[in-house]
Amino acid sequence: MRLADLMGARVLEPTGTEIGHVSDVRLVEQPTPDETGATVLRIEGLVVAAKRRTQLLAYDHRPVDGPWPLARLARRAARHARWAPWETIASHQLPERLGDAATIRLKCPATELSLLTDVHHQWASERARA
Repeated sequence: MRLADLMGARVLEPTGTEIGHVSDVRLVEQPTPDETGATVLRIEGLVVAAKRRTQLLAYDHRPVDGPWPLARLARRAARHARWAPWETIASHQLPERLGDAATIRLKCPATELSLLTDVHHQWASERARA
């Protein structure tokens, strides 16, 4: 799978209801099991945005602290974005035609996904402890 196959993909609930599109993919770096010290990237989860313009503005990638007008605009743009951990992904289907979006189907309804703003606070707390 390529990262480009995920970006912009339509995201569906188990019922088939479309809830948005993938606007960002979070990767984590993990050490390999051998003793070489090498690392691999693993998909931690997907940011699901309800509107296309939030992807274009990139406000759903990380919190914006200031200046205050930009921070307020960023919070407003990302307020409906959801965090879909990789474990909640049931399937990924490539598009049938070139230029169409791929399709991601979730194992759970969108209401069970955390709001991205809540996850940002959690990540910030984890970074502060590290």
